[in-house]
Amino acid sequence: MAQRVGCNRLVINSDNLEVIENMNNGGRSAGTAATVFDDCYLLACNFPITRFEHCNKEANRVAHELAKVARFSIALNWFEKPLSEIVPLLINDVLVIANE
Repeated sequence: MAQRVGCNRLVINSDNLEVIENMNNGGRSAGTAATVFDDCYLLACNFPITRFEHCNKEANRVAHELAKVARFSIALNWFEKPLSEIVPLLINDVLVIANE
């Protein structure tokens, strides 16, 4: 989706420090998720600039909700309009940023 809208610089956030450390080390891992890290890293390499950053869990609520929705549904195209499940979380994100 990022490529579809012309994004070529990504900042990828995760509240899991182990994930961020693995991705910043080239996606290399000896654990059970090694192939997932490798696939994610290879996808990130399709962009000219990609950064992996750690964030707190509160800043990652929309991603958690999207992961839950994706786990139990067929592929959805929400490019034009956000899913109703994440709208309250997006509004909260905007309010937090506006109050900072």
